Amino acid sequence: MRTVTKAIAPLGIAFAMMAGATQAQAECDKVYTLKYHNAYPPTLALYNKVGAGFKERVEAWSGGCIKFENYDSGALTSVGGMVDAVDQGIIDISHSWGAFYVGDVPEADIEVGLPLAWGETYEVYDAYYNRGLKEVIAEAYESRFNVKHFPSILGLEYVLATREEISSLADLNGKKLRALGIYGEIAQSVGASAVVIPGGELYTALQLGTIDGLIYGAEAIVAQGLQEFLKTAIVEPNLNAGAAHWLFNRNTWEDLPPELQQVIEQAVDYGNLAGAMDYRIVEAMNIGVLERDGVKLLELSPADNDQLNQTALGLWDKIAERSPLAAKGVEIVKQQQRDFGQIE
Repeated sequence: MRTVTKAIAPLGIAFAMMAGATQAQAECDKVYTLKYHNAYPPTLALYNKVGAGFKERVEAWSGGCIKFENYDSGALTSVGGMVDAVDQGIIDISHSWGAFYVGDVPEADIEVGLPLAWGETYEVYDAYYNRGLKEVIAEAYESRFNVKHFPSILGLEYVLATREEISSLADLNGKKLRALGIYGEIAQSVGASAVVIPGGELYTALQLGTIDGLIYGAEAIVAQGLQEFLKTAIVEPNLNAGAAHWLFNRNTWEDLPPELQQVIEQAVDYGNLAGAMDYRIVEAMNIGVLERDGVKLLELSPADNDQLNQTALGLWDKIAERSPLAAKGVEIVKQQQRDFGQIE
């Protein structure tokens, strides 16, 4: 069982954000239209709650001085090409999941959440805003690409769900699981093989049996109707509460007046408080939907849980070896979990 500690959420920031937006509205005399590209389908909360909320706040708080041209997944580039597209200025802003880009940004596995590190949303917030992970991950992207990085904190119930009924980790042996980044190694550690498939293609992949299961958020499963093909979902432990990101083209960012940059920063920070809580609520409700739709909710046995934890800790150390910056990020998470009494 995870120890419940107090969530550090300075809600007073929100009022300062709204007050600061008034100045931007008064001083702005030009409309900036920015191309905004999504990684996930419109049915998902990352798109219709987190992303949509961000855009609504920016447009309102800027007094209409920032507008967005919205592009759905695959419209201007593939999901895997989004970082390069932002870097080159093909799109101005991407909203995506870092595990797609581990080949270029090895620290991205820390960005999205080390396996079994963050079971609750407040832990993600604490690591990014109170312990310095925000700056570490920003440096990882900004030192390699012409971008400005912002975290997009979620509230995932990151489950491992399968087309066949299972009762233990041993039943995953030989299965093909959709699993991104370091979660592919989690899949491999239990004898499964990992497949990388964009979210928008998962319905067909499950329908055709291209994959036997997936590691995915409960809300995303329900939003895409994937539970139609699923029999079991491992819900305890929660593999990851998660963080996505926004990337801005650096030239686009620097062309904005300081007061509009401040509006965007405030919209991100507010979203990482209120937006993340909304996301967590949706995830919790959809765990219930999975059960009502006939998906067996599985809590791992103590032995399986210990096995998964030991595997996860080994992977943390493996990630730390990738770069000095990765080592710094992993140590931030390790110290946090020591402080929370989760590891020694």
